[in-house]
Formats: sequence, C-alpha cells, structure tokens
Amino acid sequence: MDASVEPASPGTSERRDLEVPLWRLYLMRAVAIPFVISGFSNYLPKLLDPDPTGRGMTISMLGGLWVLAFLALRYPLQMLPIYLFEFVWKTIWLLAFGLPQWRAGRVDPQLSKDLWEIGLFPFVFALIIPWGYVWRHYFKEPSERWR
Repeated sequence: MDASVEPASPGTSERRDLEVPLWRLYLMRAVAIPFVISGFSNYLPKLLDPDPTGRGMTISMLGGLWVLAFLALRYPLQMLPIYLFEFVWKTIWLLAFGLPQWRAGRVDPQLSKDLWEIGLFPFVFALIIPWGYVWRHYFKEPSERWR
C-alpha cells in the first residue's frame, strides 16, 4: 500500500514552474553558469583582497550579482528580477552610450570591449527571459496590497 498522498493541487511554486517550459528554465540556468564560473577568477579575488584606496562600487555590485547567480542555478524563476535588471541596464547602456559612440566613429579598445561585454547581452537576455510569464506576473496580475 502506497503511503504517499498526492496534493489536490500543486503548490504555488510548482504552478509557476509549469507555466514556463523546462527548456527555458535550463536556458536561464545555462546563462548563470558562465557568470558563476567566471566569478571565481574575476570577482572573488578582488572581494577577498580589496583595494583599500578604491571606491569598490562596481566590484561590490558585480560580486553581489555573482552571489545571486548561484541562486539562479537553483531558482531561475525567482531570480527573474535579476535577469530583468540585467536586460534593462544593459539595453539602456547600449542605446544611450554604446551605439551613439560607435555611430560617431569613436572606436577605441575600451568601447570595443564594452560593446562586446555589455552590448551583446541585451540580446541574450531578450531570448532567455520568459516574456509571457513576465507579462502575466508583473503586468496583468493585481499588485500587492499597499496597507
């Protein structure tokens, strides 16, 4: 006799997971993996041995995103706001700074590096973000109570 009992309806997290295809969840995790791996060489040493005269804002922010990338491996939908943040700020940078400088003919090594490291990723995030889920949960769903 089977002692396990199936719940009458799936929990909130299970329902949420079923709204997004499994391949999309794996894709979201796949984007987090290189960030997690590169963080060990790019961010961790700078966080463990910080420059005492540096302001540290950029490395602190990137270090925080690196730590959150570990959570994105396990909970990609719950980390969706981080993916949206990355998509939005990189799109703003690309449209307001990167492309205008490139179109003006300012092509130096730093801009080339930034266009590759920042400007490419809005397209990547646009492909991996489950936009239907974003629409349903961030726009159509009633907001949380105010008081």
